[in-house]
Amino acid sequence: MKPTRSSVWSTEAEAGSGKDGEWKREKWLDRQKGLSNVDELELKIRMEVGLTENTGGKNERQTQNQALGHVTKGQSQIKHSRVRVSGSGKTTSKELLKNKEAKGQWRNEDLLKEHVSVKRLDISSHFSSEADAGVDSSEVFRLQSKVSLNEKAHPGSRLVTSSSTSPSEMWNENDYLVLLKSLQIDLPKGVLNPKVIRLSKNAGIIQKAQDIVKELENFKLQFNSIPRLGCRELKKSLSLKDNGKVLEITMMIFFEKSEVSKESLRAQWRKNVSNTSCGFRLRDKYQTTAISTPAKYATTQTRSMSQSKVGDNLANISEGVKVNIRDIENRDYCDESALWKTSSPQSFGKYFQNPADERECLKFYHELQTNRTVRYTKGNKVEFGFITGRLDFLADVKGEKGEKIVIECKGTTGDMIRKVFTKPKNGGRFAVLNETHEYCYQVQAYMYILNRVAKQTKGFISDRAVMVFRHYHKNGSEPRDFYWNYLRMNEATQQKIDELRVFCEEEVLSCFLAVLHLVFQKAT
Repeated sequence: MKPTRSSVWSTEAEAGSGKDGEWKREKWLDRQKGLSNVDELELKIRMEVGLTENTGGKNERQTQNQALGHVTKGQSQIKHSRVRVSGSGKTTSKELLKNKEAKGQWRNEDLLKEHVSVKRLDISSHFSSEADAGVDSSEVFRLQSKVSLNEKAHPGSRLVTSSSTSPSEMWNENDYLVLLKSLQIDLPKGVLNPKVIRLSKNAGIIQKAQDIVKELENFKLQFNSIPRLGCRELKKSLSLKDNGKVLEITMMIFFEKSEVSKESLRAQWRKNVSNTSCGFRLRDKYQTTAISTPAKYATTQTRSMSQSKVGDNLANISEGVKVNIRDIENRDYCDESALWKTSSPQSFGKYFQNPADERECLKFYHELQTNRTVRYTKGNKVEFGFITGRLDFLADVKGEKGEKIVIECKGTTGDMIRKVFTKPKNGGRFAVLNETHEYCYQVQAYMYILNRVAKQTKGFISDRAVMVFRHYHKNGSEPRDFYWNYLRMNEATQQKIDELRVFCEEEVLSCFLAVLHLVFQKAT
């Protein structure tokens, strides 16, 4: 009966004491050294297999299984040799591999973080070329599973996509309502819905959200508690939307530049780490990594939000404050020369110190009305989705049609002339409007919301707004220098505004929801 391979190696090891056994002892040591190199190669292959596991498809896994099947014979030949030499007190290659795995675990995790975009390795070629190395297939796939779990444990990693989201991490409308309530973030009614939640799982949206999270980690941004897009920012937002700048509009609406010290933001983060009573907590990554987040509250009212309704996404306009007509008619125009009396060498441009500026613009317009019954309100808030604004005045013209007209008042020392409007050459009072200016876009947005309200209430849809300009002159010369004109509703601009509103309620909101999902998770 022939001796086994292990017994031969053992005999050769003990033969070193004889004169003729010197060459045998050296030969045995060389074999042991070669076996150690095999172990290092095997560990390297295991780490590479784990790193590329998540990018592989079904066909590649079948190729791996076939390749592993070819080395079964080589495994069986070397497996029996990995035993402790009797009485030698030496560590076998299998135990050496185990120790190296324990010491190299930290390196395996670091490699996972560094290799964000790992090219697919040809696993089958590794196993076919190293068939004699005795790679254990069960050990390889055990390490694969371990690396895959480690990858999922890093929520801030760019490897995380919508496909890796577990069922427990799929939030619904009520989940977002509870979190938003605890963060005291006021979304418009009706914009949160299943469609936008599904969009927030898109890989492209998540990528943009990760860029915002980076800014939060650097404390460059803060959450906006009342995320809205002001009508004065409409023209800029339309340009961003036309160029597909989802990230920029998301930051414009939902965030603001941080004006609070990093120390204060870090202190707020430390409070949020331990606050899980609302059912949500910071993700594991942010238990140790500071990030800018709003104060997180948890009250009975917060918890009851899970039963709240999301409401309807409708345009609305507030009542505003009623303006006394008699007060307007009896009011005198202020003495402009009094606005420039100052010891400062810069005595020009102080029209904003006139507290009655808007009222005097309204007085000028009201004097133009003859045989018309008009009711005025001031400060009406208009809102539709994320688009919002506050009117200077709203004229409710009584008559057969019951028309409502937006009145926008502007005061200038001359800097708006030829930019926003041009004075007529014949000495009249009709301003020639530059309808491409952002102020005109602002008024177009007011008309858009006002007419959406009219459609809901089956009221009269207005096709015009009023813009009144007052030109202030140094030393009070040429008082009562007012100009006005109607701004006609532009159908093309109205359509663009409606597209922007939908864009904000879908793609932009989904990006914000993705940010929340990257920073917070359900408390378990």
